[in-house]
Amino acid sequence: MRVDFTIPGKPYAKKRPRFSRKLDRAFDPKENSTFENSVASIALPHFSAPLEGPVRLDIRVTFGVPPSWSKKKRAEKLHRPHTQKPDTDNLAKAIADGLNRIAWADDSQVYELSVRKVWGLCDATHVTVEAT
Repeated sequence: MRVDFTIPGKPYAKKRPRFSRKLDRAFDPKENSTFENSVASIALPHFSAPLEGPVRLDIRVTFGVPPSWSKKKRAEKLHRPHTQKPDTDNLAKAIADGLNRIAWADDSQVYELSVRKVWGLCDATHVTVEAT
């Protein structure tokens, strides 16, 4: 089984938890759960039940070329690797956590992960989940 879907908008990288010395607790930033919920709502129609067994996850993150760049620079960068922040591991973690209990029971089922960041015409994240 193979499922493809796109998350429109600016790619999101999972943020680190924040610590409160006053309460001696860690807090997950609200943006993390907001993004994970939006990933879950986009993916939910594609999965009747969580997949069982090993899963392959392919993520292609596209960052829109800034309009302030010259036409020449835009043409040079289009579909080329994006080597700026955010980091690929933080992008993947946000998506994998959003797919928990939707695409699979737990993200420990992901045995192969591929993440690519490229420049493109608009911001979007393309996700492919494949059961093997």
